[in-house]
Amino acid sequence: MAGVMSDLSFSARGPALCVPFGIGLLLASQPAKAAAVVGAASAAHTVQASVHSAVSTPGKAEKGTWSSTACLAMMGEDPFGARDYALDWLRHDGGRPARHCHALALIELGDEQTAAQELDDLSRKEPFTGPDSSASVRAVMATEAAEAWLSANQPANALSIIAYGLSIRPGDETLILAKARALLAQNDMKTVVSELTALVARNPAVSPAAYVMLATAERRLGALDKARAHIEEALSRTPDDAAALLERGIIREQTGDATGARVDWQRVLDLAPDGHEADLARQDLAVLAADPDSP
Repeated sequence: MAGVMSDLSFSARGPALCVPFGIGLLLASQPAKAAAVVGAASAAHTVQASVHSAVSTPGKAEKGTWSSTACLAMMGEDPFGARDYALDWLRHDGGRPARHCHALALIELGDEQTAAQELDDLSRKEPFTGPDSSASVRAVMATEAAEAWLSANQPANALSIIAYGLSIRPGDETLILAKARALLAQNDMKTVVSELTALVARNPAVSPAAYVMLATAERRLGALDKARAHIEEALSRTPDDAAALLERGIIREQTGDATGARVDWQRVLDLAPDGHEADLARQDLAVLAADPDSP
């Protein structure tokens, strides 16, 4: 079945928090890879960034003029420069904000595991000083750490920091959704269904990502009617979401609608041809094309 091919890579795929969750980025220029980890945290970052003075020339700041905003703004075009900026800021007593920006630069440079550990430590380890040590900001960093751990294919570490984040911000929906992603990566479909069913019952207006992950877990447990209803709910709100379209294609293929599956997967290719979902859609389309019984 074509859907089986997509599931082989599920632990690496899951919906990225920043896009389905619909929360704006801290900076429009923030790069895609780092944004996938930090997008869900941007509201707290905005508060965090406001306490630092801005610099007019990123990379040429003098002591006392460093800022998270300047550091993050460099990442899109010069992630190495952002990393060096953060390291220099650390040498000038930058503290937690400098460490935070350094971790995000490492994500953009592909060192997710080192970044995950740094973010994990920032979230849960003392000393906690200044505005960057508030419970809300540390919960943000817990979410970032979880996403970085998932990018490094370490869902157990992701679940550990998520549990800590929920201990300081119980009921935080962003952390609950991060937990669902980690549980999907561990193939714990029953817990995903239980927790996300409760979440959407409490808040039907929750992010469409919740419905996508719920549909995935239900589909993999064989509850295709429920999965179809939940993926349609997600797409009713975000019709051009690649992860949702990929999942609906799998559900359609598994319920005998090969034509509809092909349409969904082709739409994924049209929307985001360079994305991971597109790679999975291509695999599924190839499997479908090779099936002699496919219409």
